Amino acid sequence: MKVNVPNLEMTQWKPKLLLFYHILAALLLVTLFSPMTKGFWEVIDIAFFKWINGSLRAHPWWQIFWALANHKLADWVEDLFILSFFIAYVRAAHKSLRLKRIGELVFCILYIAAILFFVNRVLFRENLEIPRMSPTLVVDSSVRLSEHIHWMKIKDSASKSFPGDHGTTAILFAASYFILARGRLGILACLYGAFLCLPRLITGAHWFSDIFVGSGAIALVFLSWAFCSPLFQTFVNSWQRLLSFKRTKTEV
Repeated sequence: MKVNVPNLEMTQWKPKLLLFYHILAALLLVTLFSPMTKGFWEVIDIAFFKWINGSLRAHPWWQIFWALANHKLADWVEDLFILSFFIAYVRAAHKSLRLKRIGELVFCILYIAAILFFVNRVLFRENLEIPRMSPTLVVDSSVRLSEHIHWMKIKDSASKSFPGDHGTTAILFAASYFILARGRLGILACLYGAFLCLPRLITGAHWFSDIFVGSGAIALVFLSWAFCSPLFQTFVNSWQRLLSFKRTKTEV
């Protein structure tokens, strides 16, 4: 049985990069909430929302498309696409490396799920409770799909829009997948991640900065802990040892 050699680079701490990504995340948050710089983001947010939300005006089929993309059932379809990316990543490897790649993807799935629950939900939604009205509750004459499409439940408003849950999922998936797969698959994953952010943006449930700053800062901090520390590779090595042990025990 072939033994895979651990990636030595991934088992080492990278304190400079770790510090850099934390500082970058902190700077993003400071620019959004500091009285001196938040006006910069307000201009970008309003201009971006008016442009993207305005595309819905007088276009019923376009409205239906984004209403469907915004529906909860669409999450299942989106998850199937994410699963297809994972399958493609595993199948692209040599048979001797597939067990390792499955472990890498299991780590990403569990890690992203933990971040969404403990950071987005428990920390921001239940404890910090940052009051931030979504675009449709602030910008006059915005197109609200819930007023045009009555046969479907659509999320087009929020009283606590920061940070975006779908945006956090999309960025974490795209970034971690790009780190692992790179190449064409990595680029496609990034494009798909950008698409996943659009439904909540175009319907007005989130500001651009909710995703770029809020979800982006969360991704910077926690992906840096995953890939600039031994955390990721330690999990993958443990996964390989566990399954190799089970396989050896079964063969005996």
